[in-house]
Amino acid sequence: MDDQAIVTPTSDKPWLFSKGNSEYARRKLRIAERVAALALEYNATGALAKQLLQIAATHLDAASMARSNSLRSRSTRLALKVLGQLERKPPPPKPTFDDFVRAAKAQDAKP
Repeated sequence: MDDQAIVTPTSDKPWLFSKGNSEYARRKLRIAERVAALALEYNATGALAKQLLQIAATHLDAASMARSNSLRSRSTRLALKVLGQLERKPPPPKPTFDDFVRAAKAQDAKP
């Protein structure tokens, strides 16, 4: 057996066996960030809604990491299909004229 084929922690690839350098952990962090971003837009109060957000985030992560167009479009389509089952949060109400007047008075009152 050739010694060059054996990879050890002291070889020319030290990142191969380093602790904490796992794609699994990075993927979990990316998915958690996507779930947090999706939770801002979608009403995720129930357990089912939270699980659907997790599934959609997984599909979106797979789409962002995919190399081929077919895999990317399939994952995106699946994520949109899952997100279509969820209810979006209502948009914030538009400010009224009274809100603008109060804001203008507050600006004038500041020295």
